[in-house]
Amino acid sequence: MSFSIFSKIVFLFVISLVSFAAFSYYFIRSQIDHENFQTQIRHQQFITTINQVLADRSNRYSAEVYLHELGFQEVNKNELNEVLAQHKDMVEHSENPLAKIIKVGNKIFISLKNQGDTVLYKEIHKTSYRNYYFAISVGAFLIIVIFMFMLQGFIPINELRKKVHLFSNGEMDIECKIDQKDEIGDLALAFDNAIKKIKGMNESRILFLRAIMHELRTPIAKGMIVAEMVDNALQKERLLATFKRLNSLIEQFARIEQLSSKNYKVTKEIFYMDKLLEHVKSMLLLERGNTCIRFEGPNGAFETDFQLFALAVKNLLDNALKYSVDKRAHIEVAGADVIISNRAPALKEDLMHYFKPYFHHENPNDGHGFGLGMYIIKSALDTLELRLSYTHQDGINFFMIHGCILQKFTPLFSKHG
Repeated sequence: MSFSIFSKIVFLFVISLVSFAAFSYYFIRSQIDHENFQTQIRHQQFITTINQVLADRSNRYSAEVYLHELGFQEVNKNELNEVLAQHKDMVEHSENPLAKIIKVGNKIFISLKNQGDTVLYKEIHKTSYRNYYFAISVGAFLIIVIFMFMLQGFIPINELRKKVHLFSNGEMDIECKIDQKDEIGDLALAFDNAIKKIKGMNESRILFLRAIMHELRTPIAKGMIVAEMVDNALQKERLLATFKRLNSLIEQFARIEQLSSKNYKVTKEIFYMDKLLEHVKSMLLLERGNTCIRFEGPNGAFETDFQLFALAVKNLLDNALKYSVDKRAHIEVAGADVIISNRAPALKEDLMHYFKPYFHHENPNDGHGFGLGMYIIKSALDTLELRLSYTHQDGINFFMIHGCILQKFTPLFSKHG
């Protein structure tokens, strides 16, 4: 479980404050206990002296004068009654019963007895712990001030994090400047400059691609007009198919650009295998009656982006035809997977290597390069959240798109491209 920097700072602050409070409590507690112990010893010495005075002179007045000189005063009647009410359990007896110590909680009294009367004396000057409490208060205040200062420094990081997330989701109209003259301010300024540069390059790229596609569409449109004037029906059909193919390629290039820039918007729809194959064959410019692609199996239903999924299947079939030994490819449905296979040597490298743009084998004689084909396939399937795997058995390559079939219907008879 991950924790944010803010959570860690708060946790450290709470631990520091609790530790400081515990230390302060035990420190003052130990000081109070020590002072009480010293006071009790001192009072015991006073009691010894007073008992000697009372034993020699039997003069209570002399003992009272001695106590007043030591800084003691007689307690009032209410406090006397309150202490005497707990007298039995809290008196520490001395050898001489005339003067003794009575301890009630943290309070220590000296009692004098004379002819049945009991008088309690307490020390006027008490140990003050004001300096201790003041030092502890200052320490706690400093810890809180340091915590607030650190939070104030990290608040811009939280704002910067939110803007980074917006930027990663494709939002370009953001500004990350922070009026803070430190490393965080420098980081925000550098990120803001990077956003502006990326935004500028993205706009230039889009403008460049749109200009190219616009300029290409014009001669294609003119070529289709000229093709319509051809008298030969077969040549006319071939020319029109070629220009339609070029027009389709421009649309595919635009789609590939959206995939590479992570700006493609997936539009899911339900379609069937027969419609998919028909569209893919038109993308491959295969003539009717061509038997290079073979399909057998149920007419599976899909629920995904038709154009993007067709682009992935088209590139898989194109590679299968290009690199097969018999110039044939086979497509079938197995469970929820679509399998595209061809008879060809096994791949020389791991499949992940072929997903790199313009990948070529180190030794051209040992393996083929797949150019952008596999990169487009991987990008399209990743966008659709589908997975591609590869195996080779008995001289046949199998490329499997997993989990793409929504439902299977009645089997189609052997169907050729």
